[in-house]
Parts: sequence; structure tokens; C-alpha cells
Amino acid sequence: MKKSAQLWGAILMSGMLMFTSCKKDDDTMQPTQSLYLRLGGNTAISAVIDQFIANVASDSRINAYFADAAADPTRLTKLRNNLINQVGMATGGSEKYTGLDMKTAHKGMGITDGEFGALVEDLTSSLDKFKVGATEKTELLTALASMKGDIVEGQVSLYNRLGANAGISAVIDDFIGKVAADTRINSFFAAAAADQARLMKLRNNLINQVGQASGGPEKYTGLDMKTAHKGMKITDAHFNALVEDLQASLVKYNVQSKAKIELLTALGGMRADIVGQ
Repeated sequence: MKKSAQLWGAILMSGMLMFTSCKKDDDTMQPTQSLYLRLGGNTAISAVIDQFIANVASDSRINAYFADAAADPTRLTKLRNNLINQVGMATGGSEKYTGLDMKTAHKGMGITDGEFGALVEDLTSSLDKFKVGATEKTELLTALASMKGDIVEGQVSLYNRLGANAGISAVIDDFIGKVAADTRINSFFAAAAADQARLMKLRNNLINQVGQASGGPEKYTGLDMKTAHKGMKITDAHFNALVEDLQASLVKYNVQSKAKIELLTALGGMRADIVGQ
């Protein structure tokens, strides 16, 4: 399970070195300036990246991948600087990029052709806003296209993006511990916490429920949500506390932001069968 800041945090232009390091036989065919200088150096690259980040943040096709970074100013600044440094270094500037290679950074993330295309569109829009020349824009976008094979994996189930049974089990174990320490809701689980057999049954039911719901082979055989919570008088505040505890466990195990949002959205869909019963 990966941090969302890693997603495409290394995407831009490591492959672009092919434009700056490969020489043609006829030196007269070479540009008089590096791509870095033709782009306008650090200032211009920074402006393009800032607009690109804004474009991605408003793009519902892919912004879930960046949700965690967008919510944390420190992480967002680090992502921005990494992108600027990567483009700068790859185009012949003095910047230094030290991030992951494309295949490692995107392994297991299930990025699709459509999502990759959306990213290219957002970058193209940023380049167009700043009137980057056709030759320079073509070089940048061709380099990005050359990395597609290391980035696009096709659809990967939520189950596998959560880390399959081992990853889900680790999250659930941590979640149970957080709930047990949460005075807002731990009274609901006091009886189970005092009985090891009941606690283990609850644990296994949660693992199986998440596994089945996320596309895994596990089978949940417990009660439906409405029946299980009938008469418990769970409030919106109680439900929100439960979601906060689960989210903290997902963060602890570095579940990437898109997978986290999908799982929490599924839990949100159960609210009506849990609250007020």
C-alpha cells in the first residue's frame, strides 16, 4: 500500500532525458539551447507545474489519487517541488530529482489508460495556458507518453490495492485497537472486548466483510447492517467517530488515497442502516 504523494509524484519527465542526452549525427540539427532554457528555466517550469497541480486538483477523474497530499500543505509543497525538480533536471537544468522510478512508484495502483489520458490533458492545458511552443510541448508530452508502459497497469481490484487479506487484516486489527481506546464509542464494543471468542469473531467478520466488499475471496456471513444495529441507538456522532478511527488506521498503513476514499465511501453507504436504529 502506497502513500498518495507517491502517485505520479515521480511521473513527470524522467524519461525526458532522452531528449537532452541523445545527440544526432548532424550537429547542425541540434537546438541552440537546452529544452530547460527553451521552456524558460525554473520560473516558467514552476508556473506550469503550479497550474498543472491546480488542474489535477479539480479533475474528478484523477484527483482522488492526490487527496491526501492536497489536504496536507507540507506534502503538497513536497510534491510540487519534486515535480519542478524532476522537470528541471530532465530538461537540462541544475535541479536534482531523487524520487522513485516510474514502475516502482506506480506498482499496484491500478492506473488505467483513461486516468493516464486525463493527466496528459491536464498537463497539456497548463502548457497551453503559458503558451509553451509547439516543439517544446511535443517533446514534453512525447516523453510522458514514453513512460506509459511503466505507469498504466489496467484495472486492479480495491481488494488488491488494499493489500489483500494481509493488508486488510492489519488495518482491522489496528482499527479494533483504536475503537477500544475511543471513549466516544467503545461502550458499544465492551462486551465483545471482554470475551476473546466474541472479539475474534468480530475481527474475522470485519475482515471478511471488507474483503468481500472490495472484491476478494472472503465471504461475510454475519447479520445485515440494519439487523445488527437495531436498537443500539447509534447517532451520527458515533458513526463519525467510527469512520475517524478507521481512517486513522488506513493512514497508518499508508493506504493510497483513492483506495481509502473508495472504502470510506462504501462505509458511508451503510450509514442509513446503522444510524438511528
